Amino acid sequence: MRFALPLALEVTGRRCVVVGGGATAAAKVAALLDAGAAAVVIAAEPDAGIVEFSRRGEIELLEREYRRGDLAGALLVFVTGGDRSLNAAVFAEAEEEGVLCNAHQDSAHCHFASPTVTRRGDLVVAVSTGGRAPTLAGYVRDALAADLPDEFGALIDLVAEVRAEGIAPADTAERGRLWRTALDHDVLGLLGAGQWEAARRLLRGVLAGTPVPTSDATPVAPHTSEPASPEAGGWVSIVGAGPGDPELITVRGRSALDAADVVVHDRLVHPDLFSGRVAIDVGKEPGRHPVPQDGINALLVSLARQGKRVVRLKGGDPFLFGRGAEEAEALAAAGVGFEIVPAPTSALAALAYAGIPATDRRCGSSIAVVTGHSAAGGAVDWGRIATATDTLVVLMGLARMGDIVTRLLAAGRDPATPAAVVSRGTLPDQRVVRAALADIPQAASAADLPGPALLVVGDVVRLSERIAWFGADHAPAPPVR
Repeated sequence: MRFALPLALEVTGRRCVVVGGGATAAAKVAALLDAGAAAVVIAAEPDAGIVEFSRRGEIELLEREYRRGDLAGALLVFVTGGDRSLNAAVFAEAEEEGVLCNAHQDSAHCHFASPTVTRRGDLVVAVSTGGRAPTLAGYVRDALAADLPDEFGALIDLVAEVRAEGIAPADTAERGRLWRTALDHDVLGLLGAGQWEAARRLLRGVLAGTPVPTSDATPVAPHTSEPASPEAGGWVSIVGAGPGDPELITVRGRSALDAADVVVHDRLVHPDLFSGRVAIDVGKEPGRHPVPQDGINALLVSLARQGKRVVRLKGGDPFLFGRGAEEAEALAAAGVGFEIVPAPTSALAALAYAGIPATDRRCGSSIAVVTGHSAAGGAVDWGRIATATDTLVVLMGLARMGDIVTRLLAAGRDPATPAAVVSRGTLPDQRVVRAALADIPQAASAADLPGPALLVVGDVVRLSERIAWFGADHAPAPPVR
């Protein structure tokens, strides 16, 4: 069996020669440059790709035919033109100079076969058929690559970092067992979710023989392209956490949490709901999304495919500006079983805690809930909605309140309409600021209200003067028994 000994060769800074200037030569040059080699190309008529490498100063280009002596000081040579007499001449010099030679599709003039390669950072997977069936090698490589997520590159960096700390025991067998135990946890899932520190603590804890914190460790989900059926055991509950107060989660939501193997939660979810559970934080902040939505979708699918019962815990109601539908669609497309567990939305619950009814037959029989987050981009038709409803609730609009109110007034909403801003609704530090619509931006700014907060506009706000019952200015609610 020819070329049967696989090796990973260090070529950084070493002279490696490519004879030929076509597409095959360009592919060899790209591979050499990826490996850090000092590539030299000898070609009388190099194609545009080779010329561009030279123009950027990445290779040394000799625009002429091969000459004896060109291999002096080289480690490797690739001959790519297909001319067997040229292959034989280069091979003969390589033999004399101790240079490893590979002639394209000419195994008689090869010292080695060049495998087809997949890279994930420093992870290199090479597949070779000894030059006998290169198309088959490419087929196998593609099949392997499908199950190697990009996070493998980051995993190698992390494993090398922790390995250098010398935490693992000296005994080879025990050290190997602990490494496998560590990697059987959801290190890839944590890295994919941007949880580097959690992944680092997980590896250190297992290698040191200490318990893994439950917020850091979830068994790794296999990365497979085959969809799992709901009967396979994996299940995702997309659960609304409610407006803030953890006691407002539904009975169904609490039951799902109690049965969960792992909780994937948002930033504004009250920590009491996932404390002591296996938890992964994928929270977004205004202008900062460390875990993109596609990454969250993939994480949910990945965890479920291992048979985990997953709770995707979202602030408020998952289907009210919560991207719950996007996650449900991703789960459905992957064949993962799921359910939606609604919850009180802050658009109603925070109003209730501020003594503001969403509707009241005496002063308001219609309500509209809109997002203020994209107001600057004009996604909301403020001109149409300004006077179309009795009560208007704007979520995520604190930072853009001045612009929103300006648009409402320009569209015809009465400047004297009662308005209020409810900050941190349903939580013990809830605050409410009331003013006429025209004055509410200045009043809210003067009060320096923290987020999250919502704006409510309508005559129903007047009722809060008589029925407000909760918050910093009112006695706390009696404990739930």
